[in-house]
Amino acid sequence: MSGSPVPRIKDAHCAGRWYPADPRELSALIGRFFVDTCRPRPGCVAILVPHGAYEHAGRTAAYGYAAAGNRFRRRVLVLGPSHLTALRGVALLGVDAYRTPLGELTLDERLTATLTQHPFVRVNPAVFMREHTVEVQLPFVQRLLPDCALLPMLVGELTDAERATLVDALRPLLVPENLVIVSSDLVHYGRRFQFLPVPPTDAETVRATVRRLDDGALEHVLVPDADAFQRFCTESGANVCGREALAVVLAALPAGVRGERLAYATSLGVTGEYESTVSYAAVAFAPPPE
Repeated sequence: MSGSPVPRIKDAHCAGRWYPADPRELSALIGRFFVDTCRPRPGCVAILVPHGAYEHAGRTAAYGYAAAGNRFRRRVLVLGPSHLTALRGVALLGVDAYRTPLGELTLDERLTATLTQHPFVRVNPAVFMREHTVEVQLPFVQRLLPDCALLPMLVGELTDAERATLVDALRPLLVPENLVIVSSDLVHYGRRFQFLPVPPTDAETVRATVRRLDDGALEHVLVPDADAFQRFCTESGANVCGREALAVVLAALPAGVRGERLAYATSLGVTGEYESTVSYAAVAFAPPPE
């Protein structure tokens, strides 16, 4: 990719908006998030964590990272949706490093080359330029695993054959020396999300409706059952933004791995705003304790 107009280092664009731009403030905030969370889960190969602004979702995300622990990991894969582009297939970042206020994370060029052998997986830096899905995870990754190689992956619309191929490609990567992160929020309620299963008459009605939908989706995530999760989202309308990425990871998990629900929150619970709310959960995927 020499001669490309795309910078070889992707600079943070969410700093100062989604999380603090000052390195000391950011590090201190993440440290506070980790207080009284949970212990690492032995054998954890993947986590589900939200990608909302830290004031709404940071504490919930910290539970997932605490469960993953800070033992050495060779690489970290971050999978999630594209919010700004109607993406077909899978997009990889394809630069040398991603820089946040806490420093740089080196990208895994070898794994990028391997995955782009599949025609629906393409290096497409443009879709990452204003996308927050991956970036909001990186300060947490840098806090726990500063020396890992990073592979950001935005998962868009897939055919059944492409989905099966991606599952097969990810399955050998779901091992304890790697960490797979699914960056996804749960239900997005409100007119601005074009999702109003009940009218926004009062906070309790909205809270109960959203919680019922979130619980229904998570029930299948914890099993894990990718097909049942997809069916539930389709039939209920639960607009889980990282649905495609999460379903792929659920299908690729090793036999015997189960999901553990660690934390749950909503933006409604922080702001009191019930005409529009987003839900957040942290789940760790590991073998059950003996």
